[in-house]
Amino acid sequence: MIKSCLTFLKDYWLLYFLYACTILFLAWSTLLRSANAAIFSDVFWPFTYLLLIMTAILAIKWRRKRLAVRKLLKDPDLSTVEEHLGSSSQEKALQELLEQVLSQKTNLVEEKERESQKLKDYYALWAHQIKVPLSVLDLMNQTGTVDQAQTKEQLFLINQYLEMLLSFIRLQNFNGDLNLKKASARSLVMQVLKQYKFFFIQKDLSLKVSEGDFTLMTDSKWLRFALEQIIYNAIKYTKEGSIQVSCTDDQKIIIQDSGIGIDAADLPQVFNQGYTGFNGRVQDNASGLGLYLVKEILDKLGHKVSIESTIGVGTTVTIDCSQQTLS
Repeated sequence: MIKSCLTFLKDYWLLYFLYACTILFLAWSTLLRSANAAIFSDVFWPFTYLLLIMTAILAIKWRRKRLAVRKLLKDPDLSTVEEHLGSSSQEKALQELLEQVLSQKTNLVEEKERESQKLKDYYALWAHQIKVPLSVLDLMNQTGTVDQAQTKEQLFLINQYLEMLLSFIRLQNFNGDLNLKKASARSLVMQVLKQYKFFFIQKDLSLKVSEGDFTLMTDSKWLRFALEQIIYNAIKYTKEGSIQVSCTDDQKIIIQDSGIGIDAADLPQVFNQGYTGFNGRVQDNASGLGLYLVKEILDKLGHKVSIESTIGVGTTVTIDCSQQTLS
C-alpha cells in the first residue's frame, strides 16, 4: 500500500521539484539580505508546512481514487465510471480508456458465447442425425429381421456422421490442418464415387462421369469430404434416374442429379447451419449439417460453391476452383 502511494506521489515529482526550487530560491534570497537565522526560519518553515499539507492532500486524493477503482472493478458499469473517477480532464481520459477496454472485453465475451452456442447447436443436430441409423439397427435387432444390405447402409451412415463430427472439430483449427498440394479433380471425384458404389447399385441409379479433368491446388482431404456430402445428397434425393459428374476445362466440378429438386424459397438458405428445408422435413432424415460444412470448407479452400435446382427436375451443384483465394 505504501509502495503504491509512493508510486502515485512519484507522478507529481515535477510539482515537488518546482516547489523545492522555490523554497531554495527564497531561502537564498533571505540569506543574501540578512544572515539572521530567525528570519530564515520564518521563511523556511511555513513553506515546509505547506509542502506537508500538499502531500497529505495528494495522499487523500490517491486513497479516494484507489477506493473508486476498487468499486469499479467490483461493478464494472460504464454508466458509473464518471461518478467513481471524477470529471477532470485526466480522469475523463482514463474513463474513455476504460470504456474501450470494457467494450473490447464485452465483444470478446459475446463472440465466445456465440461460438459456444454454435458448437452446442451443431452437437445437438449431429446427435439427432446419428440417432436415425442407430434406431434402424436397433429395430432390426429387436424384430430379428436383420437385412445385410440395410445393415451395411446404416453402418456406412454412422461412419459418415462420425467423420462429419471429426471434420467439424478439425474445422475449428482449419489453418493448422491445411495441407495444400496439386491434385487431379477427376481422381478426387472417382475416389468419392467408389465409396458410394453400394448406394448406386442399391438404388439402381445411372452414373455418368465425363472424361474431362484439371489440376488444382487444394487440400485433397477437405475437398474430398465436401464432394462426399454433395454426392451423397444427390444419391439420397434421387429416387430414380441418373447422376452426372463433370470436370470442365474452366476448372469447375459439376454434380447434376435428376432428383426431387429444391424449392426456390429454400435455395438461399441451404448452406445455413441446421436448415433442412422442405425436403428435409418431408424425409425426416436431414440435419442441415452437410451443406453447411461444404460451404465452410470450400470458402476456406478458396473454392466457390453454388446450387441451382428445379422441383421435379433435379439439382446442379457447381464447385468453381478457378479463382482460389484462401480465407
